[in-house]
Amino acid sequence: MSQDIKKPVFGNAAAPEFVRVNGKLQVRDGIRVGFTRCFTCNNMCGLRYRVDEKTNTVTRVAGNPYCEVVSGGKPLPLNTPVEKAFEILTGDAGLEHRATVCGKGSSGPDSITDPRRVTQVLKRAGKRGENKWKTISYEQAVKEIVEGGNLFGEGHVDGLRKIRDLKTPARKGYPEFGTAANQLFATFNEEDTMRGGFYRRFITQAFGSVNLCTKHAYCGAAVGVGYSLGLAPEVAAGMCDVDWNNFEYAIFMGTSPGSSGASINRLGRAVADARVDRKVKYVCVDPILRGNVVNNTEARWQPILPGSDTAFLYGLVRTIFEEKLYLESFLRNPNEACAKKNGEINWTNATLLIDIKTQTPALAKDFGLGKDAQGVVAVDGKLVNAETAGPADLFVDGSFKKTDGSSVRLVSSLELLRKEALRYSMKEYSQRCGASVERMQEIAREFCSHNRRVVAVSNAGNNGADAIMSAWLLCILNSLAGSHDVKGGALYGNGAFMGFEGNYNLGEVAGAAEQTATMNVCFNAPYEDSTEYKEKVKAGKNPYPASHVYHPMNPGYVAGNAAEMFVALANKDPYPAKALINWRSNVLYSASSINSKVIDAVKDPKSLPLFVAIDAFINETNCYADYIIPDRVMYEEYACDRTWGNFNVCVVAGVPVVEPRTVVNKKGRHVCMEEFLFDCAAAMKLPGFGKGAIAKKDGGKADLLTYDDWYARYLSNVAEQCANLPKVTASDRKFAGLDRAMKMVSPRLTKAEAAKVEALLSRGGYYDEPERYNGNFMFNGGGKYLQFFNPAMPAIRHCYSGKPYPGVPVLDEPRFFNGDSWSKHWSKKDFPLLMSSFKPILRSNYSVAFAHCTEISPENFVQVHSATAKKLGLKKGDKVRIVSPNGTPAQGILYCDEGVAPGAVCIAHAYGHWAYGAEDRIVDGKKLPGIKARAGGVAVNHLVPYDPTRPGKVSALNDYWAAGNCRTGIPVRLEKI
Repeated sequence: MSQDIKKPVFGNAAAPEFVRVNGKLQVRDGIRVGFTRCFTCNNMCGLRYRVDEKTNTVTRVAGNPYCEVVSGGKPLPLNTPVEKAFEILTGDAGLEHRATVCGKGSSGPDSITDPRRVTQVLKRAGKRGENKWKTISYEQAVKEIVEGGNLFGEGHVDGLRKIRDLKTPARKGYPEFGTAANQLFATFNEEDTMRGGFYRRFITQAFGSVNLCTKHAYCGAAVGVGYSLGLAPEVAAGMCDVDWNNFEYAIFMGTSPGSSGASINRLGRAVADARVDRKVKYVCVDPILRGNVVNNTEARWQPILPGSDTAFLYGLVRTIFEEKLYLESFLRNPNEACAKKNGEINWTNATLLIDIKTQTPALAKDFGLGKDAQGVVAVDGKLVNAETAGPADLFVDGSFKKTDGSSVRLVSSLELLRKEALRYSMKEYSQRCGASVERMQEIAREFCSHNRRVVAVSNAGNNGADAIMSAWLLCILNSLAGSHDVKGGALYGNGAFMGFEGNYNLGEVAGAAEQTATMNVCFNAPYEDSTEYKEKVKAGKNPYPASHVYHPMNPGYVAGNAAEMFVALANKDPYPAKALINWRSNVLYSASSINSKVIDAVKDPKSLPLFVAIDAFINETNCYADYIIPDRVMYEEYACDRTWGNFNVCVVAGVPVVEPRTVVNKKGRHVCMEEFLFDCAAAMKLPGFGKGAIAKKDGGKADLLTYDDWYARYLSNVAEQCANLPKVTASDRKFAGLDRAMKMVSPRLTKAEAAKVEALLSRGGYYDEPERYNGNFMFNGGGKYLQFFNPAMPAIRHCYSGKPYPGVPVLDEPRFFNGDSWSKHWSKKDFPLLMSSFKPILRSNYSVAFAHCTEISPENFVQVHSATAKKLGLKKGDKVRIVSPNGTPAQGILYCDEGVAPGAVCIAHAYGHWAYGAEDRIVDGKKLPGIKARAGGVAVNHLVPYDPTRPGKVSALNDYWAAGNCRTGIPVRLEKI
């Protein structure tokens, strides 16, 4: 365990990394520079670094000028020599080509030398959660974890070898849950694509567990799923971005560009340029005012109550319908051919006729108009095959005769949405969201008055009880304005290169464990596929309600709900966990609606017999582990990941900048996640690892014996996809630190493969620069069949009520699993305020380990409007207690101003840590006192209550439809301490 390091507060600046000799730029002796990837949050920006080679220390980081998201959307051409790139960044010219990094990124090097970083293998020396540890050898840890035994004097614990039972059912009589090997639960941060792919290979393909979960459902899955409902007739995942170069008006819901969501470096400059150069207008719709609504610009802040996004958006939609602001010529195109004829690249189902009784599209065959799957529209009141029709009628509601003589009521998709929008008055929408009628009308009119150069967007900032509905409406707003894939409108870039296929087949494992499970412990499948449902039907019983919460909306995306995995662990339902491996994940801190009963279960070896953590830090989840395997931090690892906020298809690449600080094992290798899994795989003789474990494109085999084998082949696969890699020169090698970077990967690749990887690393990644526009449209856009009524929704039934999901977005009260409204259990009298959390600029879930971040932003506040505080008899600076219906109360300092919606309580996430070094820790009998600064502020997620109507002793509060964790619109009260 590394010790505290005292740093000077001031002193002479370090000498510049470059010097000029005879007019030529050179790297100063003893200094190494190059490019890598930032991982101080999940945006994964590109960095340039400077290392003092004598001390093995990162002394400076800044932005990579070749990376789109840190160069403000203006990256240098990849054929620019590296020496020239560094030269361009100097002097006055550097302002134009500057590549910046945010405060989190600048603080990232602190992670290497953090005084509470884990560098040795630790085994708990007391009860779970007592923060007592002893160092043990790496080899002892691997043996105990694999073989099990009476490891803590608390009784026998099964090791991984015994848990990997591929024959015995996980739950007898329930084949959907697969084998007992699924009793290994695993969590991770999937954003690290290259290393995460290796982790996934071990857990799912080699070991054979289906229970690998990540953060998506408590991050932004519900928003992504909701938005996808407007993009295509299916349930998938999607989200638009902004064409920053040409937009004229934007609505940002629950987020502020540059303050949350995608990279501040990209969005901050983009919105600043747009404000100054083009005088654009935009509105930030959010319970709290953040930094991007600037005086003397066309930016506006529209406060709304937390969790009221759907009401606000329906206020806009109703106005658009009432004032006929929608783009009629675009909406009337019922098929691709008609759209193309009218100069469009997308089309919609606005005119598609829906059988109001069955909530399914009417079929052409039933009216003698065509084949089975073809739909029907009306043209001048007469039915026509939707696939061959020209412009069709938008608003249809009538009775039509089938060929069998029966009558059926058919309503057009857009008319169904219009009826739903008119269900509430503008006054009612205003009362629900807190925005005035006049303001909603003004925003709707502005949105539809810029010739399609508009966009409505969010970025996981509105995770309320109906997040999919508000996200779906965001997509619908873009459809009503016809802005999808339009120059200045909603764009769909953000592509990335993945390295699982190519020269080496890293995505498949020969002899992989056969996975028979059709759902994991999150019940991530339709209830109707379950044994429970089938047995009830067979017995002649009403199958509803289900005795569990099933999560059928897009299992591939929402399945990653690590919070629900912990609920299942606590309930031992559908089966008990035997082991948990947690890599770079902090569920018990990061997920909202985690309650003390979940933590009690994790602390109890009877509920969770074996808990292995792999991390560089002891976080709020790992502090309950049995073993901690030390891991690398971002400056000690290779990386190859996507970024958030890029337009170009790209990848950001990184290299080990300094030698790892972790302990070395008997083989002389630094301990890390990959080394640990390699040795577990070898001990258990698992498939997918060892000699000849990787199939090559040329028909041969490649070894997978060390982590460098994986990194080299993944990088090779990515580089193979990059069509215009630059030619690397000797100067590039010096200025990008390539001799050291390539030393680990070159021996594992052919000369040609190594040359491409070297070119990829020489620029810290790669991007394609396609034509951006084709006339008035995005060059690579189009082909979208946009949905107002989505038939995939009514095909899903709620597992409690058995009722079909709605085909258009609905506005309803927040509801629990059993359909009860929140207000039925949680009265406004007891909880008169609504709480939401938000992402602060300088903090992420793990940035508390970066000393500079903590120094700059030591605590958060409980923020309310001045009028709200006055009404409650409170004032700025008061210490208050925040109380929710059944969440864990918290205390904080009150901050009052005009920048919060009246009736709202807003608290920044990523503060109030009780681990990460904030805790007193005993290692080998020596006390390491907690660093008080790391505990500063309020931890907001445990305030979020749980659903009292869900089955099981432990539950969470979820989106009623998509089962993403709620974190906004939470009823609370404030009490003065």
